[in-house]
Amino acid sequence: MRLEEILDMLGNETRREILQLLSEKPCYITQLSQELDIGQKAIIEHLELMRGAGILETELRKIEKGRPRKYYGISKELILEIKIGHDFFGIETLTPKIDEDILEAFPNLKQITEEIDKISELDEEEKIEELERIYEELLREQRKITDARKVVAYRLTQIRNEIKSEKAIYLF
Repeated sequence: MRLEEILDMLGNETRREILQLLSEKPCYITQLSQELDIGQKAIIEHLELMRGAGILETELRKIEKGRPRKYYGISKELILEIKIGHDFFGIETLTPKIDEDILEAFPNLKQITEEIDKISELDEEEKIEELERIYEELLREQRKITDARKVVAYRLTQIRNEIKSEKAIYLF
């Protein structure tokens, strides 16, 4: 998936609204058209553009009466990170995955991952309770990592500015 396609796709408000709806559940064209009060032809054009970019997938589902419906859903998780500063501009796309090296660097995250792997042994009620607990724990871990990233970004900016300042003094 090319970065330009992703940015172009997200630059359109209707496509963002479609993605919001599809993040909640897969939908068929008529559902999206009615929910967004937009013609089906326009919805189809947006959906096909996003499907072509690899963001959406389709699935035919049988219904009680009539022919099967084509449902659209988000095909994969994608994290888009944009960094803009005085001396830098960068866009990075990430797809969530398990990286053993990262788990070694973050012991709490490794422990949570190991707990998730053991959940299949529990009965349904215990499994749901445990998943909810782990979900909350992962949210706390995510907040800590986000806060740490803010500190790192601040320090990088500070050091970059210091280097610029020192270089400017050296040139004069």
